[in-house]
Amino acid sequence: MSDKIINEVKDYINNVMRPPREEFGGMPACPFAGPELDGGRLMIGAIIPGETSLIELIQKFLNSDKQSALFAQISKEDITTEETKQFQIMVNKTLRFLGASDYKCICFNPNDKDTEVEGFNARAQAPYFLINIAG
Repeated sequence: MSDKIINEVKDYINNVMRPPREEFGGMPACPFAGPELDGGRLMIGAIIPGETSLIELIQKFLNSDKQSALFAQISKEDITTEETKQFQIMVNKTLRFLGASDYKCICFNPNDKDTEVEGFNARAQAPYFLINIAG
């Protein structure tokens, strides 16, 4: 997987998700991402058509010692807000099918407009459509 993708995902965590935000009462947009990254508990991967599938990455994650995962969906096509919700449902069903019902998925779509908090939209700044899996 490209170091460029990994670095862009890490930059997103460090520059968007980690810093305290006034819009969130002085808390980070995601208080878990930074500590997971720093502690080596976060698996970062990329779903690349013709190379790596979501199922392969989920299996790799479940067989690892990582506590959470963040997968970049590499695609030339935009994913709509409605598709985001459907994709999230599909990933959660896949996790249950694989016996990993203690994990849940949340997706970060840079095209989502309904996730804004007081003018700040962390998901809109995501470098890719991101799939987060955590307990």
